[in-house]
Amino acid sequence: MKINIPTRIVYFSMDELDKWVMGDRENCQDPYCKKLSGSKGFGEFIAGRYFESLGYEWIHHDYNVFGGNKLGKYPKAETIFRSYFGDDRYEKGREFYPNFSPFMRIEEPDLLVYKPDYSEVRFVECKRMDTKDRVRDSQIKGLALLKLLFDCPIEVIEIVEGSRASEMGEPLVWEF
Repeated sequence: MKINIPTRIVYFSMDELDKWVMGDRENCQDPYCKKLSGSKGFGEFIAGRYFESLGYEWIHHDYNVFGGNKLGKYPKAETIFRSYFGDDRYEKGREFYPNFSPFMRIEEPDLLVYKPDYSEVRFVECKRMDTKDRVRDSQIKGLALLKLLFDCPIEVIEIVEGSRASEMGEPLVWEF
């Protein structure tokens, strides 16, 4: 079986990165992302801002769909998941990963991206090319698992220095 994972290239300026590193983050809507030090969270912010321009909202880190955390730890994300997937599907999906975790490493993507009315949910892994960040096998497995379990859009965003409009990149293919 093959799973194609779309890749999109989103650009940033060095001025934006410099402002982020200096702590200028008032235009970041994600509380977790805002509190990270140095350049951490910058790629997620750039990807999140891209999705905001398309009418989405986003959460960096503060969600758990695979079942590694107790229910109620991330109430906003849980509300989104229950609304979009339904209680039964969400809770059954959370049971899947704990059964596999002793045998294989799977990571949840960086961002939960959703429409404000919860009519759409997608998951996004962010990679900054200026830091030579690359998608790890455990991250690809996480994206693939989300696609298989929940049949929702998944995507990798490559964050690149430049001033062009976003564009599609080469898809990643995971075979098993």
